[in-house]
Amino acid sequence: MEAFDHPEPVRRGETKVRVLVAFEDARGVYREAIARALAELRPDLEVRCAPLAEMGRELGRFDPHVVVCSRPNGEHPGGRGAWVQVPTEDGATEEERLARVCLDGESWRTDGPPLAELVEVVDRTEERLREGSLTEAC
Repeated sequence: MEAFDHPEPVRRGETKVRVLVAFEDARGVYREAIARALAELRPDLEVRCAPLAEMGRELGRFDPHVVVCSRPNGEHPGGRGAWVQVPTEDGATEEERLARVCLDGESWRTDGPPLAELVEVVDRTEERLREGSLTEAC
């Protein structure tokens, strides 16, 4: 599937995919850009962005299926369908700069990731949610 080819939209009565984008205040423009791009490319999503300091509260209140943030998923209790950790620390080694992606328990590392890969993670999450097979393994 091409990253920008959208799968069948969520049908009436089905749960919309909720995406939370959270980064440090110093990366606020980055946080806003990612959230805006996802919302524009996939208008049927519910997308919120929040400062990293408010992430715990947003996880509980918004209960996202997908999280895109600068922290690993092990720092917050409770599972998610997908978690994309985009490291933002300056001076990190090449290995530490790789993003960590977890989708339904499957994990991999990637450079970036580019927007197309983020969209693909969201699309695959939506597909599994629609099929009723999405677990909270991340």
